[in-house]
Amino acid sequence: MRRFLAVLSLCASITFVFGAGIPELTEIEDIATGSAKNATPPAAASYSELDRILSGEETLPVINEKELARDAHREAFRFRTWLAGQRNALYSFLIASGISILAGIGLALLTRYLVLRNEAGKHLIKWQMVAALSGPVILLLVSCMIFFFLLPLLHSLPHLYPIEARLFFTWLALLAAWAGFQLIAVFDLRLRNFAQKPDATLDSLMVDITRKLLKIVIAIVTVLFIGQSIFQLNITTLLAGAGVAGLAVAFASRETLANFFGTMVIILDRPFRIGDRIRAGDVNGIVLSVGMRSTRILTGEESVVTIPNNTIAEESIENISNRGVIRHLFTIGLVYDTTPEQMQLAMKLLHEVVDNFKGPDSPQRRPRVFFSDFGASALDIRVIMWLKTTSFEKEEELRTEIGLDILRKFTENGLEMAYNTVTNSLTGSLRILPPEAAVTTPKTPAAKPR
Repeated sequence: MRRFLAVLSLCASITFVFGAGIPELTEIEDIATGSAKNATPPAAASYSELDRILSGEETLPVINEKELARDAHREAFRFRTWLAGQRNALYSFLIASGISILAGIGLALLTRYLVLRNEAGKHLIKWQMVAALSGPVILLLVSCMIFFFLLPLLHSLPHLYPIEARLFFTWLALLAAWAGFQLIAVFDLRLRNFAQKPDATLDSLMVDITRKLLKIVIAIVTVLFIGQSIFQLNITTLLAGAGVAGLAVAFASRETLANFFGTMVIILDRPFRIGDRIRAGDVNGIVLSVGMRSTRILTGEESVVTIPNNTIAEESIENISNRGVIRHLFTIGLVYDTTPEQMQLAMKLLHEVVDNFKGPDSPQRRPRVFFSDFGASALDIRVIMWLKTTSFEKEEELRTEIGLDILRKFTENGLEMAYNTVTNSLTGSLRILPPEAAVTTPKTPAAKPR
């Protein structure tokens, strides 16, 4: 029901957009059918009644209440006469429309039942096509039946027949576009399932971009078809006239165009897939989606970063998922009181922790442990290893496990880790000051009594 309302609203929008050309087209059709005898010449038609009033050639018409009442009674009489003459056709139209709508609802329910019943069968693709096209096809059948029974009423209203015919064919074009969107959704689902296979040459990124491009093409073709073929607008002239404006818009939206071409570069080069963990500049995360303008990446801080595709195309991209492992580098410092034997023991313990950690190491990625530097406050041991995961959660778990194993083994073997310390050395002669001499206060002689 929501899709039906969406298509109906789109039909109404296009009708309002192109409705400006309907009166002119109606006059052209009247001329073609022989009603051009009373038509105004083009020069006179362009000189409207409002222009003649403004130029002073004609005066403003005087509104007469009696004439207005007489015209209203005349129109009411004509409507009652038309209603009396078309009463049978109107009843037939209402009954046939109700039957058509009820039949369409029943057919939709039957199709839904058959699709749900055969959803897990062998011919899955066939029932997916039936489910996708059932809505547009049923609406097409119902619309054709309603329009067929509406034709006798339209023939009795010749001034409304061209407009209704254009609206009907516009509705058919929108139904065809809806059917195209449904088919794209089915093929998108099938291609995504194929892209998830390990040996597939097609990836989800290519499928996603192709789906979006096909939908844009169908929407543009539908609008152009409705405008030029149904409402007989000269689309070529409109596009040519919009050339200068198009250049101005292109200059103003050069960033958008750059992002679009960046999308094309990503499609053709395929540096990553949807779901891959990549590092692009300062951003390290998992690719969620690639749009026509930007790429969305989920970082380790559980935040989604949106990067323009133009920036992605210019950055150096490291695809971590292609390797299947994450390079983990860390440094451990021991105090300067450590002996060479203790240093060798520390490197042996580190090898016991990191070698073949969570599975055998490949020859190209064997852990490396070496005495790297005499640091400012410690003797540094550098460790380079590869964690066998590309997930943020699993990486945190493995880092924690490695740290706890190292701390446990170093504590058991009495190895002391260093921390930043500062030693101040004083040079030169030192003189120890004697304790401060006691201060004696001289006694003041008592005054002699007189």
